[in-house]
Amino acid sequence: MTLDDEHAWALLRALDDPDHLTAPADYDPDAARERFDRLVARLDADFACRCPVEGEAGAASRHGAIVVPATALSGTGRITLVVSNFGDLAVIGVDAPDDHPVGAAPAYVAPEETERVAAALDDLGYTVVPEDLLRTTYDGASRLADHYTVEDAPTWWIRFFDYP
Repeated sequence: MTLDDEHAWALLRALDDPDHLTAPADYDPDAARERFDRLVARLDADFACRCPVEGEAGAASRHGAIVVPATALSGTGRITLVVSNFGDLAVIGVDAPDDHPVGAAPAYVAPEETERVAAALDDLGYTVVPEDLLRTTYDGASRLADHYTVEDAPTWWIRFFDYP
């Protein structure tokens, strides 16, 4: 399910437990890994390719990231989806592959391709949060901001997808 901003904010604030920064108190890493592996297999099948897993962070708030490579898509970009340890949160992003020419037009992916990714996430019970909302300055319940300078203030992205 993809949330609008109002519902996304309500969910983020509800999940913002100041005592648990890397995973919620009831986090089950084995169940999370099993579902994440099913997501990878689903994307491999849906896009008829191998979708590599990138940047697994272990003790971080991010469970893992999956890339649907540009070679499996009709546009010039690739789809990267990142899964959090919190509340089944996920983010879908479109970015340029590493070999995208400098100065070339921005990466593009057909909307129906990102919709297929969103459907896979939805079918497996993940909740898609708008990335732009996560890029705002963190003002939640934890003392996360104490570990950053004012100039380098943490964001909601750091809180749920990139801490520590």
